[in-house]
Amino acid sequence: MAEQSNSTEKPAVLIIGGLGYIGRFLALHIHQNNLAGEVRLVDKVLPQLAWLAPEFSEACSADKFMQADAAREQTLSKVFTPEKAKEYTHVFNCGGETRYSQEDSVYAVRSVALTRTLARECARRRIPSYVEFSTGMVYKAPSNSTISSGGCIESAPLKPWLKLAKHKLSAEEELEKIRTEFSTTGSGELRYAILRLAHVYGDYDNGFLARGLCLARVYQSKSEEMKWLYGRDLRINTVHILDAVPAAWLAARWAASVASDSPELCTPSVSSSPSSPSGFNSALLTGASARAFNIADAGDTSQGTMAGIIHTLFNIPTGFQNTLISAFARFNLDSVVDDVNEDVLQPWADLLAEKGITRAGPIGPFMEKELLKDCDLCLDSGRARRVLGWKVGEGREVMSVELVRGVRESYGRMGWWP
Repeated sequence: MAEQSNSTEKPAVLIIGGLGYIGRFLALHIHQNNLAGEVRLVDKVLPQLAWLAPEFSEACSADKFMQADAAREQTLSKVFTPEKAKEYTHVFNCGGETRYSQEDSVYAVRSVALTRTLARECARRRIPSYVEFSTGMVYKAPSNSTISSGGCIESAPLKPWLKLAKHKLSAEEELEKIRTEFSTTGSGELRYAILRLAHVYGDYDNGFLARGLCLARVYQSKSEEMKWLYGRDLRINTVHILDAVPAAWLAARWAASVASDSPELCTPSVSSSPSSPSGFNSALLTGASARAFNIADAGDTSQGTMAGIIHTLFNIPTGFQNTLISAFARFNLDSVVDDVNEDVLQPWADLLAEKGITRAGPIGPFMEKELLKDCDLCLDSGRARRVLGWKVGEGREVMSVELVRGVRESYGRMGWWP
């Protein structure tokens, strides 16, 4: 989605976690569309260690980068002081802990505390907009009727089913507390938006999709069938990175333009599914959910979708474990995950060695226990489309063989793929 700024005074942008997967693509989107007059990327990781592809060289150049831990209050003055502008216009929090199965204390410090620190500073400085990247896993696992009507809308019940998601929800709640506090005292203002994302994928992906592709490569090398737990209908909704980052820019502009007491923030949420009566849900948007937007493509990606793509790309048989095995796995995830990792990690290392890859890239088949939860990630993004004017790019409406092949080819260009 190309978007040119017509303003003679373009916004100044601060991206926390600017060298992370979403942060670098957000910087690239802003650079390619000439949206900002000034961009600052803040990250704890140096660019030389961030596995940046060549196309990010200008968007993530050294003159835009600052190495800092933005969660530390003593660094805030340096982080929040632009070189040209008086203050930043948009602040994007792409930082925080993104690994699964970490201790609660890790998420509390690296995610929740980071959000709290950034939001308070934005409120104190009256930054026009702050955008928080969250996850669609904050919702209670949807019922069959919710899935058939298009998925969870923003007013759906909240009950995170991963530790990472539990702390993402805590971070969302912190935002609303801070907004209320500063609004009550009149000492500042926090205008924010939250993106509740489906699984984000795209070129150079090192997360959910990367793990599946690496597992498929191992099973291909062993001439074995690749099987999934729980069945083909389990939803694992997705969104391409090239669509996720334009949503963030639109959300920033929306947050900057909507007053804290706007009636738009408490109207009933709307389902994009024609099967939903009148399209309305009686639950009003309240708290942080009033500023949240689900971001997912229209493909309603499921395990069956993924199995079909893997079968085509790798020419291997794919299938699903029977009910008995899935039930056993549900109560014995530790041993199941250990067995899977024991079966795939050494063959992956052997494939890398055969290819002459001496420095392994940021991808691999290592399986996390939390990723084997029997919970649907099924999101209705109708509100983002209606309120933000967000659209998915042509050819990316659904996860396809061509798109996933492109991801695999991007690994080859970087020398990661065996």
